[in-house]
Amino acid sequence: MGIYYEVLGLKQGASQEEIKRAYFSLVRQYSPEKDPEKFREIREAYEHLKDAEEEQGPVFAEPRESWAKQFLKQIQIYQKNGDDLRVRDACEEAWRVFPDEIQFLYLLMKAQRWVGNTGKAVKSGEKLIEREPENKWFWRELAIAYQERGFTRKAFFAFDKAYELGCRDLDFVLDFSLSCNDYKQFSKGIQLLTELISREKRWKREEIPQALEAYSGLISMTIQSEQEPGNILEDFKDFLLRYKIYMEESQEELLRIMTVFMLHPSFADSKGRVVLKEILDILDSAFHSDEGKELLEELRGASVSWAYNDPRLNETMQNGAEVFQMMEGMEPEIRNFAIMDVKLRMIKERQEILPQLDIIESEYPAYFEKIQDFAEQLRYGKNLEYLKNSMMKQYIRLVQYIDGGMYFEKYPQEKERYMGRVVYQSEDDMPYVRSSKKIGRNDPCPCGSGKKYKHCCMRKNT
Repeated sequence: MGIYYEVLGLKQGASQEEIKRAYFSLVRQYSPEKDPEKFREIREAYEHLKDAEEEQGPVFAEPRESWAKQFLKQIQIYQKNGDDLRVRDACEEAWRVFPDEIQFLYLLMKAQRWVGNTGKAVKSGEKLIEREPENKWFWRELAIAYQERGFTRKAFFAFDKAYELGCRDLDFVLDFSLSCNDYKQFSKGIQLLTELISREKRWKREEIPQALEAYSGLISMTIQSEQEPGNILEDFKDFLLRYKIYMEESQEELLRIMTVFMLHPSFADSKGRVVLKEILDILDSAFHSDEGKELLEELRGASVSWAYNDPRLNETMQNGAEVFQMMEGMEPEIRNFAIMDVKLRMIKERQEILPQLDIIESEYPAYFEKIQDFAEQLRYGKNLEYLKNSMMKQYIRLVQYIDGGMYFEKYPQEKERYMGRVVYQSEDDMPYVRSSKKIGRNDPCPCGSGKKYKHCCMRKNT
């Protein structure tokens, strides 16, 4: 394909705009009436290059020597068979015998990378740049070699040079963005990925995972650089709307992206939550498998974390969101204690909490689902005193060996009322942890009954 660039007077890898501009300029000089042969060459070159995909490597002229051609043919056979070691050895010999055939050095460098000879690959790449300092493909391979060798600074500047010379394909931009992240050049990385995801060209189905990778990198660098998130959420929502038929194939990457969106305050502010709920609705219509529905439920559950810092909710309701979200990971006794601690505070603060229940029900359905029955009791005030006394019996037993309870700390008069002594002031509100060794089944019950724990309070707790 390199000959077609030469016909149009262009360097390899020229953009579509440059190709069109060169073509129309040349056909005005060489019309079919004046020079039909030249016009045919120009037209043929243009037809081959227009709308062509980005090349995946440099185009070299065919070797002049017959032995060099044989070397190249053998190397291609080894490449086809996936025998990287033989590719490397054949390239080394070919380059030694034919030092003017630079494509052997280029192939040698790639083979050295493939077999893990990164130090030698770097040296070969630097020789390529000495020979052709404006070849974007040589800079590209050298950048990757530097990156694999751990030369962060050199890799960044080599990527930047290749980008300046015209490398723009998807894999390259993603690699360059990783280099920006490694070298902490976040502004450059954000610029690259923003341009990539804003492209007018439609994403192919097989490119969707790379598009999601671009969003993931953009989010990460935005957070690290502490820059304003801009329109990332809206752009991501539009992307999902456009390609939602493919989203079920990329569930793991979606989970990672959405988890960051939903948990990081840069994105999950009051405005961002509205967009995130719209995104969850899009995913609801996109997912049809059981795995997809489970993922969606997991994401909706993560939205409970927004309540942690919702200024419309008081401390008890915020703390309750944490407790009910982390219940699955608690031991049964600690879980029971934590739930009772929250519910007792809710009863105590009922008048303040009643209007907050409406917020929970409408905006945090996963949270409300956990407390729905209790919320109805709070709203109608039925049997609350009986419920409180029933919980207090268990709470008093457990508070003696589980730390983290906030009810007695917040309302010390309640402890004096039920236990008749000064409240213990805990320094940590969360998580709920044991303040003493876990009671064994055959240990004496802490309630003082004289029975073994398994025959007394353990049975009641169960």
